[in-house]
Amino acid sequence: MKLSYLILCSASIFTLVKSLPKCKSTKTFKSEEEELNQLYKAALEEGGNLIVYEGGDGQRQQARANNAFNQRFPGMNATFIVNFSKYHSIDIDNQLERNELIPSVAHLQTINDFYRWKEEGKLMPFKAFNSDKVYPALKDPEYHYQAINIIGFGPNASIETFNKGDMPIEDEDFLKPQYKNRLVLTYPNDDDAVLYQFYKLVQRYGWSHIDRLIEQNVTWVRGSETPTNMISNGTIPDGVTFTCNNRLVPLPDSKVVIKYPKNSWFLAWGQTAAIFKKARHPAAAKLYIAWYLSDSNQNSDIINWSTRHDIPPKEGYRKIDEYTNTSPEDYVKFMLDRTNIEALKIRFEKLIGHPKGDSPMLDPNL
Repeated sequence: MKLSYLILCSASIFTLVKSLPKCKSTKTFKSEEEELNQLYKAALEEGGNLIVYEGGDGQRQQARANNAFNQRFPGMNATFIVNFSKYHSIDIDNQLERNELIPSVAHLQTINDFYRWKEEGKLMPFKAFNSDKVYPALKDPEYHYQAINIIGFGPNASIETFNKGDMPIEDEDFLKPQYKNRLVLTYPNDDDAVLYQFYKLVQRYGWSHIDRLIEQNVTWVRGSETPTNMISNGTIPDGVTFTCNNRLVPLPDSKVVIKYPKNSWFLAWGQTAAIFKKARHPAAAKLYIAWYLSDSNQNSDIINWSTRHDIPPKEGYRKIDEYTNTSPEDYVKFMLDRTNIEALKIRFEKLIGHPKGDSPMLDPNL
């Protein structure tokens, strides 16, 4: 047989094999425990390292979750890096363009970025054992991304202020004369989540409500945790806010509490996570999402509201989809309309000025 004939046959077979449809290897697990054990083993085999870009505005905001993950999986060296979601997304885009991606997972507020990254083919689909239980509106149907916890902003005040019946809870309360000089709010033109809150106020009451709010001599700050910190340390005497998250079940030493309104709209959104196709540690990334959606974590005090429909709410609260005055799905629609968001930012900048002050990421107390 001639050598040229052998080469021709080999080339033809190679071409045929390349043209065959590729089978997607999907590992299914019989239980959550089996999934975590198998992914843990695989994560250690690939080196035990993991970097997650976490959306937030305080250095220490994800310290408890970071420690809980590393303690749950000895030998893992996971690092959760916190920064504004809008800055993380820019950094990720730049890193992907240079082929120098640092995080394996992004866990961010900016849901619009996940839609875009999926369209650009940059995300690795992953369906965890518990992904089926995530609310449909909070996940990609093909599991390129999914919300793994729900964050809610609402009225906050000191425990003393609340106990003496002096805490504003409904929207109109914040316009009362006794709260003049006591409001500390996050710049809406610096944070899309806070911008959504003000957008809903405009939708419900008109721009005159914003004018009346500004007349209360608001202290405007950067960062959503800054107001509660200023209330806690007395920087704003008897201060109150509505642009902050807080624990649904306060710790024994908590100085500031959150109380969600019964009638006014409040913000709740699904903090979304995804794995990148270029992730350096894909097994560890899958372990992170599987752990975050696990029974133990979703029922822990790391989570306020669960993105899983089968997890009971914290005592005294309802499941997020049982509230008629909030909607994580509505927040997604808002975030996808970037034209409206940019127009709102410009209008608020004209009303209250450009965000001033150092980044809250520089504050060691946050």
